[in-house]
Amino acid sequence: MQNSRSNKTPQESTQASLDRQHHVFTSETLFRGTNALVIEHKGERYVLRITRNGKLILTK
Repeated sequence: MQNSRSNKTPQESTQASLDRQHHVFTSETLFRGTNALVIEHKGERYVLRITRNGKLILTK
């Protein structure tokens, strides 16, 4: 049963709440035409890759 004040499903409401709390980037924006990028976190480097199947893999 949906809230009478909103037409959003619980999943849509949760997603909207997360979007307000976090920065949201599309993979197209992050990768800029490439299939891998490097993320530096606490002095360590990680590689985020797009696989041939379109999945994301993060490796150290």
